[in-house]
Amino acid sequence: MRDIEVGPRGETAVADSFAIALLAFLIVCATSAGAATLKAETIAGWEHYIGRVDASMKTASGNEGAFLQLDKEPSQLEEAKRGRVIVSQVKTANRTAVPHGLIHDWLGALFVADATLADVFAVTRGYDKYSQWYAPTIARATLVERDGDRDRFSVHYVRHVLFVTAVMDVDYETQYYQVSATRWYSLSHSTRIQENDQDNRPSERKAPADDGNGYLWRVFTLTRYEQRDKGVYVEQESIGLSRPIPTSVRWIVEPVVRRLAKDLLVNSLEQTRAAVLSKSSRGKRAVR
Repeated sequence: MRDIEVGPRGETAVADSFAIALLAFLIVCATSAGAATLKAETIAGWEHYIGRVDASMKTASGNEGAFLQLDKEPSQLEEAKRGRVIVSQVKTANRTAVPHGLIHDWLGALFVADATLADVFAVTRGYDKYSQWYAPTIARATLVERDGDRDRFSVHYVRHVLFVTAVMDVDYETQYYQVSATRWYSLSHSTRIQENDQDNRPSERKAPADDGNGYLWRVFTLTRYEQRDKGVYVEQESIGLSRPIPTSVRWIVEPVVRRLAKDLLVNSLEQTRAAVLSKSSRGKRAVR
């Protein structure tokens, strides 16, 4: 069973379908430079970890009881209903057991008052507007293919952290599943992650997929959506695989990575809520 580390103000983790990629930019500042090779045993460890998360979701979706993790924490549910974005890191006994790699696992919740599932999906599946809603981190996003409840899309990320500019292109595949009239969940995974050493400059060089500095090798996101209480709860677990942090600097680097990751994820989710409200009837009334 996975344990959740709650932050000092009672926050539980939150991330949207792509926010875990921001961790890649933190690793830029957190690790030494140089290429890192993605090994077969690292991929095997990652797939085992993700398989457990996927299986747990499929089991939970068959139950008629509580759908959200928030329902197990009434005080946090009330905090979310009052508009708080809740953030913390998921910790498991084998979180660092992936050979030659590090798993970043964040779980969270967000409530969007006076919104519907249709309002939320208009944002989560509105890839052509990502550069507007999630600027400046997302420079552009493109829908590649839509087949019913399955989307394939690409995102071009640019992140400036201190003196480092990290640029990468990520391709995703997301499948949406309907549990009931008011409950859905989605599973999203990266199909290609490619690092760039510059952003759209003539001399820009792209590292081969699964090569480069290892800032981010894989992304997987599980998202639950439930419409109730005159709004929509969005509860997500976003998981990323990167190169490990060197032992010699871990005691300094890990607290910084955690703090920056938390701040970035909160900001991203607040942008999500703002985008949903701008498209909902409430948002439309507000701009009149």
